[in-house]
Amino acid sequence: MPELPEVYGYQQYINSTCLQQKILSIDVRDTRLIKMPLSDLKKMLIGNSWVGTERIGKYLFIHVNTGEVLVMHFGMTGRPSYYHESVERPRFGHIEIVFDNGYHFAFENKRKFGWWDMTRSVEEYRTAHKLNVDARDLNYGQFKEVVAHRKTAIKNVLMNQSVTTGVGNWIADDVLYQSQIHPLKKANELTEEELKTVYAKLQHVLEVAISHEARYQDFPDYFLIHNRKGREGCYHTGVTLEKIKIGGRTTYYSPEWQKI
Repeated sequence: MPELPEVYGYQQYINSTCLQQKILSIDVRDTRLIKMPLSDLKKMLIGNSWVGTERIGKYLFIHVNTGEVLVMHFGMTGRPSYYHESVERPRFGHIEIVFDNGYHFAFENKRKFGWWDMTRSVEEYRTAHKLNVDARDLNYGQFKEVVAHRKTAIKNVLMNQSVTTGVGNWIADDVLYQSQIHPLKKANELTEEELKTVYAKLQHVLEVAISHEARYQDFPDYFLIHNRKGREGCYHTGVTLEKIKIGGRTTYYSPEWQKI
């Protein structure tokens, strides 16, 4: 599933390919992927252009020259694709835009969990959907304010988009692994030092992922993500990782390294 680092990369991709180009047409194969009537989407985009982007967590906001804002969420398998008109439309490019420069943009969405929406402003959308600021933009004071009082497992807190917007399952697991914190430990039971460690590791994991363009195989060896599938030994202790469910999400941790 695309998480904050992947969507950051998608944002850079769109910035470098799709801006300041007049939109000639749009084709939507499945209108369930858009949260507005198709006629409204066409009215918003055709004849206009994308002029800039913003991102909050996994949400990508594309500013239209009219002042309106297109919202993209990539779901589990979504990704953008920009290609010349001579190239065949991607198989799962369920939404396609035609620009006036001979290039097309496709919103590839194999499992159809991604979607588009529209809003008048990014801040209005963020407030209405109870999103915090992007996890990269949180300072420690803001992080402590939204985390420290919560009487639930720290793994659940990190996954809450009103707390750390953009953090998904593998990121939460890696942050807690690198912090040496058990994922079931309650957030309000963390010491000041532990809170500072979790915050620091959150920023570290995000920056490493972005710097490696979310190519997990290139992450440092001490990242938990390398061992999630095979449940191999802990990098620090060699003990086999354990798998549990927290908040309905599969969670990996090292029982000797992350003691509750």
